Amino acid sequence: MEGNYNQTEFVREYNAACGKLFREERVRRGVSLREAASGLLSKTALEKMESGETGWRKLTGDILFQRMGILPDYFEMVASGDEMERWRLREDICLLVPDRVGEAKERIMQYRRKYPKREALEEQFLCKVELFLLWKDREAKGGTGELLAGEELLSMAEAAVSCTVPDGWLNERRTFLLAPSELEAILLVGAGQFACGRMEEAWEVQSFVWNYPEKRQWKNRMAVQIKPQAALLGMELALREEDSRKAFEFAREALELLRGNACHCYLLPLLEQMGRISGEGFSEGDWLYLRGADEFRDIFKRIYHMSGYPENRVWQGISVENTREAGITLKMLRKFAGKPLDKAVFDDDGIIVTRRQLEKIESGAHKPSYTNYQRLVHRYGKLGGWMIPMLETDSIEVLELRQEISSQIGFCQWDKVEAGMERLRQKVDIAYPRVRQELLFFEAIILLERKGELEKSLELLQKALHVTVPEWEGKDAKWWVFQREEIIIASNILDIYREMGKLAEAKEWCEAICFSMEQQKDRTNIMHTGYAILMEVLDNYLGELRLYEEAIDVSKKAVSNYLKQPRIGTLDRAYYRIAWNTYEAASGSAQQDKRLQKQWREAFQASEGIAAFVRDNYLMRHLKDKREKYLF
Repeated sequence: MEGNYNQTEFVREYNAACGKLFREERVRRGVSLREAASGLLSKTALEKMESGETGWRKLTGDILFQRMGILPDYFEMVASGDEMERWRLREDICLLVPDRVGEAKERIMQYRRKYPKREALEEQFLCKVELFLLWKDREAKGGTGELLAGEELLSMAEAAVSCTVPDGWLNERRTFLLAPSELEAILLVGAGQFACGRMEEAWEVQSFVWNYPEKRQWKNRMAVQIKPQAALLGMELALREEDSRKAFEFAREALELLRGNACHCYLLPLLEQMGRISGEGFSEGDWLYLRGADEFRDIFKRIYHMSGYPENRVWQGISVENTREAGITLKMLRKFAGKPLDKAVFDDDGIIVTRRQLEKIESGAHKPSYTNYQRLVHRYGKLGGWMIPMLETDSIEVLELRQEISSQIGFCQWDKVEAGMERLRQKVDIAYPRVRQELLFFEAIILLERKGELEKSLELLQKALHVTVPEWEGKDAKWWVFQREEIIIASNILDIYREMGKLAEAKEWCEAICFSMEQQKDRTNIMHTGYAILMEVLDNYLGELRLYEEAIDVSKKAVSNYLKQPRIGTLDRAYYRIAWNTYEAASGSAQQDKRLQKQWREAFQASEGIAAFVRDNYLMRHLKDKREKYLF
């Protein structure tokens, strides 16, 4: 690794970067420690997290950052096996609610039995999903006029809010920091008021939530986590008052927010609700927009059906695609470093943990202390605490700019990429490893995609990778814990080897990256960020070998993984790869052609529909040129 960045001071500063970033954003917003921590943890505990003295727990940490309007996907996190298991069980509940009521109730009871000691956020989640189930039951019985049931729902909603939010949250003169999941609980209060016929109060609550992101100056990528739910309640209220225009405006703003952020959270319920809109005074453009919404509804219904994905589900508000399990991470790094258990338990400062303790940590039975985790990863040649930013920075603006450039690369907007890189260079210190790595990667991708310079791009990509990855001469590369950008860089190296016809080298890299990523998903069944580019590259590699059936299987698994996440920006490309490989698999065989034609047509149409939804203009132009081949 380049540079002398493993010194104690650098490690301390880097591991404290998230706390510093949080504190600066909190101060900028004029929020006290007590206000930021309210309902989640003590003021003292948050103060220690800000200083880097203690680490960030997954659930609480994500919600704290969301309260500040900051997306946790700007960071990479480490969590305990217990935290990951709790996330998985909550996610299982989300996938069952509201359509599989009996199974959902059983999982909720299981959660309460298994985890009698729960964070306030966990209790809030359970209260919300129990309320969703009761609401579903009420609808099934046609109980819109049952005021007693409505009062019960309202009382439960208020209890859910109170898990983390004190009374008086509707008072605009008070400072309350709220995350999308907390705002969702507040929306249920509005729904309960609606059920009781208290329309004015319901409107007040809906307006509070609807306007909250703008008042708190949230970016659209944050606002999309709550505006669709607020739109659904607003539409319900407006339609009850026969105000189709108001319902339409809620729907259009929410739908455009979802499309602009390539997000499908609560998309189908929103599209189905739009199907109820009718009335006079709509322009031709408005009716065209509603017809377009109907088409999106049909597309996503087909996609969910093809994938066995639930049409209706709830979302828990946090994801683990940026999160690794501590024990698995330590085990992999130890194996990469070639250290047996009894040689890995100490460093220059003495014993870190005993061998028995390390065995339990690696199995997920125990969580290491924050200090011991840092010492262990440092012993294995890596830096990092529980939560670290994607770049060495304490500026949210820099992290947002990096995300913007990454998105522009995905849409092949190269002029914007180059302009963004110039802005980034002015805001960062190139002496830091991950900053230098990112800039080298961006330069390599521009050389590759704009100029087709394979050799130079490969050289730059290898240089970029080894800024943070040790040379693995004599080491087993598959045990390296690839971080997000390392996955993307390594995947591009693999793809260049494929393009150069060096398939043996491509295979070696492919096996290493895939093995490394697979290790982390056993407990959650969710692939780490970076998976999308790896799957695209792996598909190309298998296609090069004419292993079409394997390539189809890879892309179908990719589709399944994408649908589990809120954002589906690469889903259209996965479906196109399925169409391409299915078509190629059928070539030369009339029998195969007949059998597989339906599959490639469905996949191609899904790709078209999603590309239109997310406005992937680059892919839309490509699909237009290929339409006759696949559909006629």
